[in-house]
Amino acid sequence: MALTKRKDAPLDPFKRAVTLTTRAIAADNAVEVVFSNEPAGLSGKLARLPEPSRIPTRTELAVIRGHADAAALSVACHDPKLHARLTPGSGEARAVFEAMEQARVEAIGARRMKGVAANLSARIENRYERSRYSQLTERTEAPLPDALALLVRERLTGAPAPAKARAIVNVWRPWIEERARPLLDRMPELMADQASFGRLARDLLVALNLADQLDTS
Repeated sequence: MALTKRKDAPLDPFKRAVTLTTRAIAADNAVEVVFSNEPAGLSGKLARLPEPSRIPTRTELAVIRGHADAAALSVACHDPKLHARLTPGSGEARAVFEAMEQARVEAIGARRMKGVAANLSARIENRYERSRYSQLTERTEAPLPDALALLVRERLTGAPAPAKARAIVNVWRPWIEERARPLLDRMPELMADQASFGRLARDLLVALNLADQLDTS
């Protein structure tokens, strides 16, 4: 008796294409991709992506691709052991450092591949689409890690912050650039070198008065 071939679900071809593209960008066939309703992220070589809705919009698919590209670039361009040695142990300094490193990783892909740049932009815009940040006027209302990530992205790719996140950048930019403009300006030349970029990021933390949170051992 012949076996009946299982018919693909409508979104199976999309999921297969995303999985193959993720492995290709990561340059690692060991990367696993799962689609779920849990928060998107990367754990080791497991990329967790949003489960698409039954009839997804083009924007939704671009956002999912953006999460996949971000995970793939982290596998390809980020050394976790080196990161662990450079990252502050705790506090706001750690969050700021990690945000800048993720911005570096994503900028590498955005500058090399236009499609990746578009996907990453869709993901970032989606993150702030329903945020309350568009109306803020004080630095105390705006997260510094977000501001630094968006400023570093701007320096490395030339891409401005999404409209809904622009207020975050605007309230922090004068204060940050007054203290650290030369360091920000050097970031593009060090983008491909995680160790050098990380040391520069630590210098930036000192310039922003977060030195007391750095590990000095």
